[in-house]
Amino acid sequence: MTTEELIARCKSGDAQGQSCLVRTYAPRLMAICRRYTKDPASAQDALQETFINVFKYINSYSGKGSFEGWLKRIAVNCSLAFAKKVHPVYFVDESPNSDMQMSEVPDAYSNLGKEEILNLLKRLPESLYIVFNLVVIEGYNHREVGEMLGITEGSSRGSLSRARSRLIDMLQSENGVGVNVKKKIVATS
Repeated sequence: MTTEELIARCKSGDAQGQSCLVRTYAPRLMAICRRYTKDPASAQDALQETFINVFKYINSYSGKGSFEGWLKRIAVNCSLAFAKKVHPVYFVDESPNSDMQMSEVPDAYSNLGKEEILNLLKRLPESLYIVFNLVVIEGYNHREVGEMLGITEGSSRGSLSRARSRLIDMLQSENGVGVNVKKKIVATS
């Protein structure tokens, strides 16, 4: 069944179409929910809320843009809403340092595996973790992040800059990366 057929069946309220949509997209959407919630049970609740909203608003999907992107946005919004209810997150209203919008990243960073990177990210303060995920992992721009979180674009940029700096500090302290390590400059978004 094509994506268009699946959408049409869901719009008509077809239970088999809805079941097929859940089977097809649940694993990818669960990965998103897990990134924004504290535990597997919370992620499952956020995923359930995601599908409730998908079926509630499926008729508003016009076919413009990626259907998977539309689903992902709902998953992110539901996960953030769920996480905020359970564990309120506070953001600092700030702007990044306008003089320097570059971060120095040790070469050791490029050698890390997926699990090592995820473990480092989870050690960030929640506000920095969320902004980093939204910008770097999900690909939202700072205006979109600001709208989603109720913060300014400058706060989003500043949070991303602080998240990257903290990650670099963690890498340097854990890996014994010293001043003499070859570094590369990576622009912040």
